[in-house]
Amino acid sequence: MKNNIIRLFAISTIVAVTSCNFNKSINKDFATGLKTTGDGISASSVDITVNNEEASSDKYTYGQTIVTTFNDIDGFTVEDGKYFPKMAVAMVSKKGDTVFANSDLLPNSASGLSSIKRQLKGQVILANPILSGDTYNLIYTISDLKGDGVFVSKMPVELIKDSNIKISSEKLSYSEGYIMSATHKSVITNRKVGFNDKLLFIFEGLKGFTTKDGFVELGMTMTVEDDNGTVILDQPDMFLNQKATQAQVSQSIQASLVLTKGTLENPLKWHIKIWDKNSKAKITAETLLEVE
Repeated sequence: MKNNIIRLFAISTIVAVTSCNFNKSINKDFATGLKTTGDGISASSVDITVNNEEASSDKYTYGQTIVTTFNDIDGFTVEDGKYFPKMAVAMVSKKGDTVFANSDLLPNSASGLSSIKRQLKGQVILANPILSGDTYNLIYTISDLKGDGVFVSKMPVELIKDSNIKISSEKLSYSEGYIMSATHKSVITNRKVGFNDKLLFIFEGLKGFTTKDGFVELGMTMTVEDDNGTVILDQPDMFLNQKATQAQVSQSIQASLVLTKGTLENPLKWHIKIWDKNSKAKITAETLLEVE
């Protein structure tokens, strides 16, 4: 996936200093590792949800969506019943490199938001250029366009590969392997899919093929069978005699599947094998699907 959409149970440590014109706070959630600091701006709570479920650790699966909700934010300058927040987000690697950043998630807030609604949200999809196998910090910075207040949240994100996909390889390497619904434009991380969804089994960063005359020759087999052993699909070589450059192969190899409504027994077993026709290198992947 090439695009990233940038849209606590227990507070274990609280330090607050208040006076007539400023307040400061430090909050930390030891379950998720989320730490917030406020200087003039505060939030009653910060909720972290992953694919619409409450987050309970700092480990996330490639393709999941993290939504960060800042509740009852306060401390902004209010004019004519409106406040003027600015919110930025950044994902920073453990080495300190900024993988992506957006400095203005609220482009319309310069004209003011109703002071009655004191909730802000940010959304991040954990996909390219974020890579599994690495640890990052997800950082939000909220500031006051009419004042000096600042509120910062920082949360560790350990990104792991989808445990529902079993992958083995011989002399081939890859960076990511995942299932995506092209219909819903989302990565499937819970095995649940729908009839007539266009599903893509995607490999990114494939390397290790033998190049001849500037091209790679590869084959790809795809089989799908249900829990009764009924073969729903059997494609022995989806590439036939096609050739590609190493750069094309490395960017993305995809297998497409659409399940039309019919009688089947869940779960379905979806199996992919990609091999090099000029060597013995290959990679196999298998996952189970629950069709609803």
